[in-house]
Amino acid sequence: MTATFRRLGSLADLGDPWSSLPVLRADVPRYRQAIWWATPEALALSVDAGESMRSLVGVGPPAGLARVVAEAFTPDGVPHPGSGISPGHVAVVSLTRGTWDLLPAPVRASLGTTRASHWDWMVSTRAPVHQAGEDEVVELDLSRDLPEMTALQKLVLPDTYTRLDKPGTRWFGWRDRGGRLGAMAAASGWTDEVHLGSIVTHPDLRRRGLATAVTAAVTRDGLAATGQVSLGLYASNVTARRVYQRLGFTLAQEWESRRP
Repeated sequence: MTATFRRLGSLADLGDPWSSLPVLRADVPRYRQAIWWATPEALALSVDAGESMRSLVGVGPPAGLARVVAEAFTPDGVPHPGSGISPGHVAVVSLTRGTWDLLPAPVRASLGTTRASHWDWMVSTRAPVHQAGEDEVVELDLSRDLPEMTALQKLVLPDTYTRLDKPGTRWFGWRDRGGRLGAMAAASGWTDEVHLGSIVTHPDLRRRGLATAVTAAVTRDGLAATGQVSLGLYASNVTARRVYQRLGFTLAQEWESRRP
């Protein structure tokens, strides 16, 4: 069966239940030249990733999503032209965790991804309980604080995908009484939702609740601005998950992301 491919104009085009899914509310507004196809149980999108590359994104239960993704390919694994996908031009494949192994072997081979990461997307729509240190969290200024921010990010998260100069991103941090930057976080979006990332604490200041304080403060601001705040973490990061759960975040999507 071949899918019916549609150009995505806005989130509302997806209809129920997809237009009300929190993870799509967060992600769809930033998609460019997106193509989508779906059944009542799962949805897939092919999205422009720049430099003639496409990303494949899919949500829904693994078995149903595997069937939806496979509809974009022939039995031999050749992508249908309407999907926008072409072999060798796939930047990332992000699907509900457990879907990849259910895809037909020719489809997996055509997508050509070998590096996998498992991560979770969490969301909050209610303000957290006030945290110690939260009142000391301030917004950082790239023109003034960039050297300190760069040093802290390189020390703690050298491989992060969140650039300090990422458009639409504001940075918040906690400083000690001597003015040293001890923790910081990025907050992107500020229109449809706020997404937190690159949450870091200096190794010398860990186990003092600083990342918790920064996360709580920015979550509070983000909820006041948009009503929804999200973040991602590796599925194996149990410690961070407990912190985020205490702050009111709940698991909304389990991802497996794969890259060439």
